[in-house]
Amino acid sequence: MIKVGINGLGRIGKCVLIQLLESTGFSIQCINVTSIKITEIEEYLRQDSTHHYNKNFTFKIISNTQIALNEHKINIFSDRDPKNLNWDDYGCEYLFDCTGSFLTTEKCSSHKVKYVIMSSPAKDSTPTYIYGVNDDKYMGEHVVSGSSCTTNCLSPMLKFLNDKYNIADCVFTTIHAVTASQFVVDIPNNKARTSRTCFNNIIPHTTGASKSIYSVLPELTGLVNGTSIRVPVSNCSLVDLNVQLTDTNTRVSDIQTSLLTNPLYSTVFNVTDKNVVSSDFITTTTPTILDITASIDMGNGKFKLMLWYDNEWSYSAQLIRLCNIMWKYNNNNDNNNNLIIQTNINTNKYYISNINFENKNVVLRLDLNVPIDKNFKVIDDFKIASAIPTINTILNQNPKRLIITSHFGRPVDVTMKYSLYHILYCLIQHVNKPIEFLEDCISIKTLDKLMKSNSKIFLLENLRFHKEETNSENIQLDLESNPIVSIYSMLGDIFISDAFGCVHRAHMSISGIKEFELKQNKIIGYGHLIHKEISYLKELVSNDKKILCIIGGNKISDKLPIIESFKHLPNAKIFVAGGLAKYYFPDTLNTFVMEDGMGNTDTVSSPCYISDIKNTNLNAYDIGYKSKKQLFDLILQSDIIFWNGSLGVIEHDFYKNSSLELVNFLESNKQLKIIMGGGETSSIISNKNSNIYVSTGGGALLEYLENKFTTGNNIPGIKIYE
Repeated sequence: MIKVGINGLGRIGKCVLIQLLESTGFSIQCINVTSIKITEIEEYLRQDSTHHYNKNFTFKIISNTQIALNEHKINIFSDRDPKNLNWDDYGCEYLFDCTGSFLTTEKCSSHKVKYVIMSSPAKDSTPTYIYGVNDDKYMGEHVVSGSSCTTNCLSPMLKFLNDKYNIADCVFTTIHAVTASQFVVDIPNNKARTSRTCFNNIIPHTTGASKSIYSVLPELTGLVNGTSIRVPVSNCSLVDLNVQLTDTNTRVSDIQTSLLTNPLYSTVFNVTDKNVVSSDFITTTTPTILDITASIDMGNGKFKLMLWYDNEWSYSAQLIRLCNIMWKYNNNNDNNNNLIIQTNINTNKYYISNINFENKNVVLRLDLNVPIDKNFKVIDDFKIASAIPTINTILNQNPKRLIITSHFGRPVDVTMKYSLYHILYCLIQHVNKPIEFLEDCISIKTLDKLMKSNSKIFLLENLRFHKEETNSENIQLDLESNPIVSIYSMLGDIFISDAFGCVHRAHMSISGIKEFELKQNKIIGYGHLIHKEISYLKELVSNDKKILCIIGGNKISDKLPIIESFKHLPNAKIFVAGGLAKYYFPDTLNTFVMEDGMGNTDTVSSPCYISDIKNTNLNAYDIGYKSKKQLFDLILQSDIIFWNGSLGVIEHDFYKNSSLELVNFLESNKQLKIIMGGGETSSIISNKNSNIYVSTGGGALLEYLENKFTTGNNIPGIKIYE
């Protein structure tokens, strides 16, 4: 049962409440309403000038602070200060904030409740999720935004069109019903057109839908622009969508047919070919309704598509669907395998979204071992960017302090070459907050500095400047006898690991923190990155879908265990490419090896075609056209692609071309789930919005898979949470 509350009983709050009465699986615990008295609620709910809903609900006032609506016993609050509202105490877990007043994670954190869903676009970096668009990317965040009604109408259609036909350009106009922010008569305010009466005016207005669309469909950034006009109708709106597809052979009949067979048809999508008007869509729950007769097919992939939506009712329905997705994810209830990914990790206890950081000292172990140039500038900030969601989750809960720790290189002694100070500026840019550097690393000086400092966020010097970090096998004894281990444990009340690239190592800051939990009652946990990585990899080891494992590169000793593991996985095929293809001989029918290639005696000589790479004195530095065709055919027969290692020499301008072609081919087949093993190969993915998931793992990823395939066991940095 999903236990929910509603903050604000205006248009959206009321629509959410009425629909929850008809929804199974929800228990309404509390409502905060300040505009009407408890004795006026029944009349307010039974009367509505707009919507046609079932008004045969039972209503009873139990006390001055509690009502009964059907089977729901609902506690009634009346307070504008969230600090006075104890949602938790009344069993509420998910709160629909329908006030429009709490539009940042910081403000929503004032609510004493576990999860908050904003019924408006956020004014900060709060993650935005829309059912039918990106709800599958929900990662357990405590505060989310459901965006706007217009974005809930437009973004499902844009995702559908882009996934199937590719969008080249898009402009839209929202013809929007009046809202409560407008006025019935003109008021003296010449700065806003909405100060004019909504009764008899068509009012040009702005819309934040474009920006909101980019937050849920980042791959469309720069391609979507729009505006809005307010018209004098009380409800139901229309999006006039002008779109250019790259697939110029597409016709409007193709779009209609594809929508009718879409899994989300009748829930998110609908199609009408009737001569309808706006009032025909009042109290409909589908947010994206394509009006075929009002749309125009202009040929060459150009369309004017008219999309109806009930900007109150269908939007409220979308918020409820989003809440359901959040609950399923957070409770590991895998009723829908397409939307929920489970892991073997005990998420209820150790996952970061279930830990309270307020007023706590937090130590966060990251993998900040990023490449730098000769001037000590960060070359690739991928690992730093991947850690930001976890950092934000901690900071949004107002900890007393956050200390970020990491290794950097493999130093044998203390040297400036391996100082984490080199990445401090890049980290500050990503976090967008001041960070103080703790140059004395794990020491009494650091403890003294922390006591005197007013800073909130710190970066600790390289952990590997201490031998205790890597020599942690006797961590249980060292916890009491070794000053370095003891001081490190004193740095925090909570120790979070999000260094997936290091979870295969039995180091003090990775697996050694288990002793802090067992011996000192410290709280330990893992972050969003580890959760995401394991969620993706879980699909490889426990999925009945067709898997293709593409293994490239030169080091056969590193890749052989993975090849051997995948060979015996049901529904899996392996394609071996790169330099190791010359020396690998398949012994199973589901293993394929690159046969032809491009190369020469060295990379300086002009490339030539090699028809048989195993019977030549030449070196194959890239895949040949016959093997490439075989590889692409295998991809089209698969559901999940795991790619580790390039097809050719990635540093060479010519021999990297096939790997680039493979990236483009994979990105163009958006129905595929693609996992890349990171490393140098990931450098060729220039599109930050690529559908290829790039792991931060490397050795950790390969060791995780090898262990899972051979023994079923986990690696040290994951095992401690089981």
